[in-house]
Amino acid sequence: MKPAPTCEALASAQPIARGEAPSFEETEGHAPTLPDGGDRYRIVERLGIGGTGVVYAAEDRAASRLVALKTRKLDGDDPDDSAGLFLHEARVAAQLEHPNIVPVYDVGRLPDGRPYYTMRIVKQQSLHDVLALPELRPKWPLARLASAFVQISRALAYAHRRGVVHRDIKPENILLGDEGEVYLSDWGNARMLTGIEPTSPLSLPDDDPFFIRGEGGYPSGLSGTPGYIAPEQIRGERAGIDHRTDIFALGVVLYEMLTGEHPFDAPTVLGVILATQTRDPKPPRAISPSCPLLLEDLCLAMLSKDPAKRPACAERVAGGAEAFLEGARERDRRRAEARSLCELAREPAQRDKALRLERAGLDVEARRLLADVKSYDPIDRKRPAWAVEDRAAAVEREQARAMAEAIDLYTKALAYDPDLEEARSGLADLYWARAQAADAERRHASRIYYEALVSEFDVGSYAALLRADACLAIETNPPGARVLAYRYVEKDRVLVPSEERYLGRTPVAEVRLSPGSYLLVLRRPGFRDVRYPVLLRRGERHEAAVNLYTEEEIGEGFVYVPGGSFIAGGDDDAPDSLARTEPVVADFAISRFPVTFRQYCDFLDRIEDRSHALALMRAPRDFRGTEGYVVRRGEHGQWEPIPGLIEGEARKAFPHEAGHLMDVPVLLVDWFDAAAYCAFHSEREGFEIRLPTELEWEKAARGTDGRIHPWGDPFDPTFCLMRASRPYLPQPEPVGTFPLDASPYGVRDMAGGVREWVGDVHGERTWSETSAEPEPIPGAVRDASEWRVIRSGGWSTTHEYIRSAARTRFFALTRATHLGFRVAHDLPRRR
Repeated sequence: MKPAPTCEALASAQPIARGEAPSFEETEGHAPTLPDGGDRYRIVERLGIGGTGVVYAAEDRAASRLVALKTRKLDGDDPDDSAGLFLHEARVAAQLEHPNIVPVYDVGRLPDGRPYYTMRIVKQQSLHDVLALPELRPKWPLARLASAFVQISRALAYAHRRGVVHRDIKPENILLGDEGEVYLSDWGNARMLTGIEPTSPLSLPDDDPFFIRGEGGYPSGLSGTPGYIAPEQIRGERAGIDHRTDIFALGVVLYEMLTGEHPFDAPTVLGVILATQTRDPKPPRAISPSCPLLLEDLCLAMLSKDPAKRPACAERVAGGAEAFLEGARERDRRRAEARSLCELAREPAQRDKALRLERAGLDVEARRLLADVKSYDPIDRKRPAWAVEDRAAAVEREQARAMAEAIDLYTKALAYDPDLEEARSGLADLYWARAQAADAERRHASRIYYEALVSEFDVGSYAALLRADACLAIETNPPGARVLAYRYVEKDRVLVPSEERYLGRTPVAEVRLSPGSYLLVLRRPGFRDVRYPVLLRRGERHEAAVNLYTEEEIGEGFVYVPGGSFIAGGDDDAPDSLARTEPVVADFAISRFPVTFRQYCDFLDRIEDRSHALALMRAPRDFRGTEGYVVRRGEHGQWEPIPGLIEGEARKAFPHEAGHLMDVPVLLVDWFDAAAYCAFHSEREGFEIRLPTELEWEKAARGTDGRIHPWGDPFDPTFCLMRASRPYLPQPEPVGTFPLDASPYGVRDMAGGVREWVGDVHGERTWSETSAEPEPIPGAVRDASEWRVIRSGGWSTTHEYIRSAARTRFFALTRATHLGFRVAHDLPRRR
């Protein structure tokens, strides 16, 4: 804030900190010699100099103290009335005994005849310094400034009761001591309402081209500082100059305290004077929105052009500011209590976060321990895993208590101070963590609820994120693919692509989309269309690099699953679900349907040519052999499924003569049969055909957004083939019978139909390791083989196994009427 223009005649010296360098230039012709202080005073040093006066530090021998001695400058050209002005200032200051007015100790004449008066030395800075200097302003919050304002108002009220009008109130004349003292100084321009007082003329800069001295309607005897002079002073209404003139100037000071700006700022002195007369100041809250309404109303009333509309007296001004301070003190007390509660809340809030991480780790550990435990194992083997599960449950309860404690403390803090940012942001952080957890667990209603709480308490940390779009950048190899985006929406409890949007040709550098789950379709001549599901999160940038493959590279009957990350596991309602992770899987191709009897019987026919015994060894049958084989040699000597696979009412829907039996997925094959099928076709095709890994299988089923089933989260028995899908006895059916059992990539029958062997045991043994294990000799008992994992539900299973994260461990020699497999293969590396 720049200082207002000053009047030279009023620039009598101000006391400054003892020992500081003077802030003035030496006047030509006056050496800085120290005057004789007579018998009582020993002049120590000069403290300051002004237009007509000079201030010295002097030792008062009589009182044994250091005082400020002010006298006229030793200048023979001074007008005679300057002595009267000086004595007037001394008399006015001497009669004002108030804690916020610098006290006058003594008045007299120096040995050289100059009048003087002594007063307290104030180690001070002015209010102007505080408002103008960045290093000082933070130490003076509004409440502290308002407290100083009250003291100055009371000092002014006291002077008015004594019949004295200051007439030069401005920040430079309000001194702020080191120990909290506040003083109203410089009474050289004061007017005694009960007598005739000297008048100092308005002094203007010589280089101001817009002001004509003595002309323009402004009185030549105008005194004071432009910008603080009241309109009635400018108009020369001497009879109208009273205590309300000071109230106007004090209103300008209050305005500067509230806004840091001057209400009548202009480039020239004349501009300032004209603005004071004609322009209404901008409301303080328009400049500083945090300005209290009470102080804004008080300030604007004090700046009224009409003296009659200003507060009646300075005491009322002090009362108005004090009313704010009383509220501020109560607010400060309540804020201190609120902050104390926030400090207490930090510990349970941090504990909540730490326990949340600990519980996640315990869940992973419990799953790891249980993976090695069989259902029929004795309790001693299960006890370590149970102990971890019990600890996880205890941590969950402890976490709930920590969260409740933190929320309670933050809420109590807001009861004391509803706007306290620490409390609001603390609650927002807690609720954001819950919203994130609900989103990960696909509890959409809970996510919406917690996000609403985040919005309610947010102080800005989450606002942009809650409103943010997602950003997508996509490139293909080779480039030039057209990109179509479809947003997944739920219709009849199934997620379906909708709202087609063309994004351009790859590379697409950046496109903004609303957060959500999308299906991108990439098309380029000469290559298979790519289905690329993607979960776009708020405020995140997703960069996709997609390889394009030809029909020949992918293969007939196979579906391309592009590489990248996806949400795996994390389904507590799915048996033996993996912990929630977002692993990266490389490009691969997986068969659209499980291997059918048509395909498996062809395999048997081909190995029959090598060895009938080998074909019998791989022929689907029950493990014990008591039920016999489910395939037979047909009339032409080729292997085929037995008619009993489909019986009763189902035969009407799938008559044998239509060839439906051949399209039923193969079943009653063990893991080694599936591996042998893969090995045979690897040799035949010239590249490895294998069983999919667990993560490959789960990604092919769920896509990338963590959906529970291939079609979405809701379940209905008519969406896939499972125990409750038909009104008649459940039994196998041809592949592709349930069109809704389709994944985002177009892979079919991954929820129902038959359960499927996979190649690895995630986190324990890879496909390379399992495929290298020797097959037990024919006739070996089932547990002579190692564990393997099966995925998917089947025609005879209940809902929990339909969930795409569900896993079950079987011995590799297991054969079951609901157990089959599908195959996969790697794709050529493009990058």
